[in-house]
Amino acid sequence: MTTPDPGQAAADLATMSYPEAADQKIREYANLIGANGIIGLLDKLRVFVAGDLKKTLRLAEAFARESALKEAAEVVNDAKLSLTAAWHGDAYDQFSMYSGMVVDGLNKGQVSIVSLTKTMSTVATTVIATYKNLLVALGNCASNLSALAGKFGILLASTALPPLAVLAVKDFVDAVNSAFEKFWRDCIALISGMITSVEALIGSGFELTVIETNFPKIPDVGTSVEVVGEPRRWQIKPGADPS
Repeated sequence: MTTPDPGQAAADLATMSYPEAADQKIREYANLIGANGIIGLLDKLRVFVAGDLKKTLRLAEAFARESALKEAAEVVNDAKLSLTAAWHGDAYDQFSMYSGMVVDGLNKGQVSIVSLTKTMSTVATTVIATYKNLLVALGNCASNLSALAGKFGILLASTALPPLAVLAVKDFVDAVNSAFEKFWRDCIALISGMITSVEALIGSGFELTVIETNFPKIPDVGTSVEVVGEPRRWQIKPGADPS
């Protein structure tokens, strides 16, 4: 699976605006029949993305651009290659061993950053996609309610049911409840699916403590270098240009 683009996800988030008109329409009908659960659901949807999604995306984008560890590994490798032509003996062998440890650590660190970027981006884009679908469900519910009003010839101007025949009132309330039930089921299914996806991502990749604990440390000079400090054992290959 490719890593989601955090910049594109942030752009998508910026284009999303809460559908106030649809929200108001649903609230009118919920108040009309006393569907307090629907009103509570609307209140939660209104603040659904008020958390740290934007901050998460900014961090993911910064991580995605971060290449300092990769560049440092390339510098160390270049230094090693440039010395190969002229330097040999114990000192070079020890330097070669040490530089290999450094490059290995830097590369592992870069892998951890890439993994963290991918997981952060995927979590954020999963939440954004869910929110987008929730807004679609909200809009569909409002449209269904408007259609019911036309079907029953109702113009809502107050929070009281307009005068209708008893059977018509029952049919109207049943139809509104059916629309609300579908809206509720759609929202719960979307949110449950998002939670399942995010939990799986967190369980498999978003292990900040593990990454912090296992983040490779660059070994100190001298960790495996027993002879570099002994100049008499430094040797330049015969005939090589010491410069």
